[in-house]
Amino acid sequence: MEDVISDFWIKTKKNINKKLKKGYLMMVIPNTKGPISYLNIPYLIFVFFFLLLGINFYFLFRYPFRISEVMKLEYRIYCLREVISKQDKDLRRIDPCLKMTKEIEKKLNEANRFFLDMEQEYQVVHNRTANVKRTDQRNYRLVHLPQYKLSSSDQDFSKLAILNNNLDYLEQELETTSSSLENLLAKYKAYDRQLDFTPTIWPLARDRRISSSFGYRRHPVYKQIIKHQGIDIPTRYGTPVRATAEGKVTIAGIQGGYGLLIEINHGYGYRTRYGHNSRLAVKVGQWVKKGQVIAYAGSSGISTATHVHYEVRVNNVPVNPRLYLK
Repeated sequence: MEDVISDFWIKTKKNINKKLKKGYLMMVIPNTKGPISYLNIPYLIFVFFFLLLGINFYFLFRYPFRISEVMKLEYRIYCLREVISKQDKDLRRIDPCLKMTKEIEKKLNEANRFFLDMEQEYQVVHNRTANVKRTDQRNYRLVHLPQYKLSSSDQDFSKLAILNNNLDYLEQELETTSSSLENLLAKYKAYDRQLDFTPTIWPLARDRRISSSFGYRRHPVYKQIIKHQGIDIPTRYGTPVRATAEGKVTIAGIQGGYGLLIEINHGYGYRTRYGHNSRLAVKVGQWVKKGQVIAYAGSSGISTATHVHYEVRVNNVPVNPRLYLK
């Protein structure tokens, strides 16, 4: 058995050596007259040549695909560089934005201080008194951003996190401040509308002199001490008398000592009366606007001279009209 294997191996080696010794003859023939050259190419070199040629063809056909992949990678690198460049620009805006949040904080504190002032003014105007206790300016709602200290070694992403926190905080404060200001504006609008129904102007456009004030006095005809429920404003006969607030006419006609009387119900508990007129310009049930002419001055009823008797009643209780006149 061993002899057979040995003989086979010897024969195989001989065949390989023959193949390796075997080669090819390359003949080179010139274009002009001349000797023909011969070049002996060993078999091993020939095989190596074709092997090298095959490798070259492999890389040659693969090259376009590699070029395509390289171009895709270069385009991706270009896009990433654009994103990085944009992020760098955005990050460079962080410091100005942080400063801007501090400015917004300052503006919010000014708005809160303004809200406190306007709230106090509203209380003064609404209550018609200057005795409303003023709140210390330091009591307004203070907006205070979280404190932080940034050094030059801090990364931009740390600053970005601080900026996001500031913006979240300011967003909540803006909602609160806006809501407070909107509520205050609604109160002012409601009060402005209420003023249309509040007797705040004089019944006569030019005459402002009061000949008889509100309170106890001696009656000019009966000579008795009585309570005068309004004020008397002397004027010329026929002077236009105007409504001191918007409302509905409830009395328009002769009413005892008042003479020709106009009474207007303004709502909110307010009623006004205008007595001793010479002529009326409205009738019962009519709706009148603030400043509208409703009658003309005279001396009807129990009167000694031409004047307008003007009353203001709150919940049907006579009060001093002078407190409402501007």
